[in-house]
Amino acid sequence: MDRQSILIVGAGFGQLPAIEGAKAKGIRVVTADRNPNAVGMALADVACHTDILNVEGIVNIAKKYSVNGAMTMQSDIGMPAVGAVIDALKLPGCGLEVANRCSNKILTREALDKAGVEQPKFRIANSLELAYAAATNLGYPCVIKAPDSSGSRGVTKVNSEVEVSDAFDIARSYSRSEYILIEEFIAGVEIGAQAFSRNGKCQLVFVHDDMMSAPPYMIPVGHSFPSTLSSSVIRRAEAQVARCVEALGIGEGPSNIDLIIDCDGLPRIIEVGARIGATCLPELIAFHTGMDWVSMTIDSCLGRPAALESWSQSRPVAAYIVESPKDGRFCSSRVPEELSRSANIIEWEVTAKKGDIVSKLRKGTDRIGKVIATGETVEAAERLARKFRDSFTFTIESVDEA
Repeated sequence: MDRQSILIVGAGFGQLPAIEGAKAKGIRVVTADRNPNAVGMALADVACHTDILNVEGIVNIAKKYSVNGAMTMQSDIGMPAVGAVIDALKLPGCGLEVANRCSNKILTREALDKAGVEQPKFRIANSLELAYAAATNLGYPCVIKAPDSSGSRGVTKVNSEVEVSDAFDIARSYSRSEYILIEEFIAGVEIGAQAFSRNGKCQLVFVHDDMMSAPPYMIPVGHSFPSTLSSSVIRRAEAQVARCVEALGIGEGPSNIDLIIDCDGLPRIIEVGARIGATCLPELIAFHTGMDWVSMTIDSCLGRPAALESWSQSRPVAAYIVESPKDGRFCSSRVPEELSRSANIIEWEVTAKKGDIVSKLRKGTDRIGKVIATGETVEAAERLARKFRDSFTFTIESVDEA
């Protein structure tokens, strides 16, 4: 049998698990990125210097190298290109219609509204005046966001009318369209779920707890499994996730869902991605369940049977991202040796290198490392991961001092 090929759309840090996972399976990896120096370019068998927003260009690459599957992970930006490749080459997976529906939050909201799935009330605006009107109609606080971004870019909680203008400008700066989304702010517990679909049905749902950054930026800084919610709330969340995934047409492969459990215990869908989640989620799934979520996704997009029945354990795990305390040029980092040697620290890393420009946490991609921990309980795992994260000391040089 000829060696199969897979197209990984994007070659940045977030795509490394897919690139490395496919190569470990003996699959030829074709990747594309607008950055010729992206970290995954040197690892791929074929590296193409092409912007992933250039959908036609990505399709031409897929045709040129006769790929058998296409995927991206941890970001929605590459999903339209993946969907277009799937349609053009008649490959397994979710095509462009589903990709657009999931990567554009306005289309997501409209599809879920049509299907009667519980979600925030929302309005759409293409001017500051309409944004003011929408925010007044929904009431404060509300959330203003870019509809076609990812990694929590362009998402701001707005507490009063005086904050609308800045939030509108931030959302527009991250949007590729003229429209922005204004949503009802729902007070409650923020959680997430990782789901996997096969043959048109949502087959697996793993609910997890989320740890969020302080306002005004609403960024996941950590996750933990299993969820500490009551079993009845978890069951309701699982059912809502399955309805949501199927309403959006995600019939094959993984999906990443953000929810809020409101004050009445009702799960409300916040965001959906038809791909593997970020912020250490594929690693956490593997350590929690024993299931290799990345390997399953690779198999699914190549038309191979994904090992959905390989759940072998339920280990308490937690992860936090490591963030810079300030903007500047990264010089060094240090963590106490006794913590780094802890048997319950599964993985940790600082990905920033000396000389890199780093930022305080304003969006998901500002992370500069991670720590993953386990423990007798999920609460113990969270405490250890948080303690490890907080123990870092950094030397960050102001750019104007350089």
